[in-house]
Amino acid sequence: MSRVFWRTLFANLISAVSLGAPLYHSAALTIDYFQDDGMVSSSASAGSSRSVHIASSAALGGGRSLTATKGGVGSGVSRLEIVDATLGYTQGAHSGLGVVTWDGDSDPSTLSAAGLGGVDLTQDEGSAFEVGLQFFDYPFNSPIQLALRVYDASAAGGTKYSEVTVVIDQYFDGPGTFMMTLPFSIFAVAGSGTIQAPGGAFFATSTLLGAGGGVDMRNVGAITLTFNGMNNSKAPDVILSPFRTNGRCTSAPNSLGKVLDDCSLCLEDGNAGKGRNRCGVCYYGRAGYSYEPNKLIDACNLCPGEAHYKFPVGETDVCGVCLGGPAPYAYVDNTRTCDVSSSGCVRVAPTKEIRGFERDLLKKAELLTRRFIDDSKRYVGKGCGVDIALADKLVGDAYQQIVSKGRDVFRRGVLVCGTACVTVSFAEEVKTLSPQFNVLERETSKMAKKVQKCYRTLGIAAGPSQGGAGVASTIANVRQGLSSLLKNCQKSKVCPKK
Repeated sequence: MSRVFWRTLFANLISAVSLGAPLYHSAALTIDYFQDDGMVSSSASAGSSRSVHIASSAALGGGRSLTATKGGVGSGVSRLEIVDATLGYTQGAHSGLGVVTWDGDSDPSTLSAAGLGGVDLTQDEGSAFEVGLQFFDYPFNSPIQLALRVYDASAAGGTKYSEVTVVIDQYFDGPGTFMMTLPFSIFAVAGSGTIQAPGGAFFATSTLLGAGGGVDMRNVGAITLTFNGMNNSKAPDVILSPFRTNGRCTSAPNSLGKVLDDCSLCLEDGNAGKGRNRCGVCYYGRAGYSYEPNKLIDACNLCPGEAHYKFPVGETDVCGVCLGGPAPYAYVDNTRTCDVSSSGCVRVAPTKEIRGFERDLLKKAELLTRRFIDDSKRYVGKGCGVDIALADKLVGDAYQQIVSKGRDVFRRGVLVCGTACVTVSFAEEVKTLSPQFNVLERETSKMAKKVQKCYRTLGIAAGPSQGGAGVASTIANVRQGLSSLLKNCQKSKVCPKK
């Protein structure tokens, strides 16, 4: 057994009894925290290579490929292993290589240099890679080289890249994990340098650029991490974890390459995806945003720059009816007699019942959207494909339109004149959202069928809660709920309490 195996086993036993074990998940855009175990080992023959792909929804591109190569004669094999959230490389008394590839491609035999589609590694203010060193045995004072190559998505042939090689030349076995920081700046210019090593020392580095130039970290197409033991025949053992940037988000980029929503919130934030009001102001976002749902919107639901805008009260006639605002307000000229009453009219805030209608509508949309998201994660996570970018966008856009218009429909309030209350009907406006609900239904159903086909291919028997099956009942429940909602919106007289 290798030292990597025994040390990993010992570490696992320690963590099993330690209540205070440290967690690695600090804020940082995830390349890989090495979930979903797997291993590849070269054969005993010199010059032999073997590869495997390990799907993982928590890794960049939905997984990673491992390739182990035995470079020369000698006892043992070269091996790459992901176990218990660590990446380990070991080789026998011979030269060898271990290569980990993140390229969005489940074929481990080829490199797709533009496979990630152009991920922006700086989108959450990231400015460096962080690679966690947990163990290196530095056998007989023989170093090992760790080469990180990042490909630019603009060159599908793989000619545009930057590669930084770190020479690890000291023993390390904790305590804890030492984070090796590789600033993006050192990937820009060919040459040599150093980075911080444990104990105040330094590791030497060198930077190589491709024939087509260096990488733009805002347009990454693939990443490889190579354990180069070609000049070390002393059976080196290395353990790493995690691999990330120093950005502020913890999630791996989604199928669109994003870790942020359109309000710059990290996708793992509970408020992510809530969107903006009709004036374009984020309901939730980073510092500098205005989070109050009606901020900038006047009492007639108008935004700055629109005709008749008057914050905060809005411009109304003597009956309290807005002179300007989003359709379908009735705009009564204030020089005429009121259509409803000659005096005492006022538009009051939405009632509890109206708020209930709004929550019900958004719940229906969220139910379908959540079903799509869960199934798409299963589809990508099982390695059956990543071709969901268009569907992801269609569902996201439809959901945001329903959220935005739904809030506009139900938040304009009730017109009260004296002791009378005008019956308010929202049914026709809710019906105009039918095309968006049709998109959610269609894409949810298609994704469920993809999951079912994927599971059949893998020979997995899955129940309704595990993917695919049961989507018809979800859609039926939403349709029935919308029908009931429309009826309630049409017949209800929702008046504020006196």
